[in-house]
Amino acid sequence: MNTPPRIINKTVEPTGDLCIKFTDEEMSALGIAKGDKFSFHEEAGGFLLKKYATIDIDLSEFSRETLEMLIQESCNKDVSVNEVVEYILTSFIDSQKDLPTN
Repeated sequence: MNTPPRIINKTVEPTGDLCIKFTDEEMSALGIAKGDKFSFHEEAGGFLLKKYATIDIDLSEFSRETLEMLIQESCNKDVSVNEVVEYILTSFIDSQKDLPTN
């Protein structure tokens, strides 16, 4: 069941970095904690923050070939291996959305 996003108006403070502050009450109501990470999407003249979920991946189960590919992609794109894995997983999930389910 999808629940509609909560709308909270915030002012971005000029700190040199992007900084959005939430009150303790807002954090509690939104189920967020200090250190949580979010994706950031422009939507309908505003911005939508989506909280990242955390998954544990055991790299020791990956083949050497796969690990080398992850490192090579990371170097080629000048991003972290985590970002390469995120892109691969997101692409796979998106490709599965239109497939029929049994």
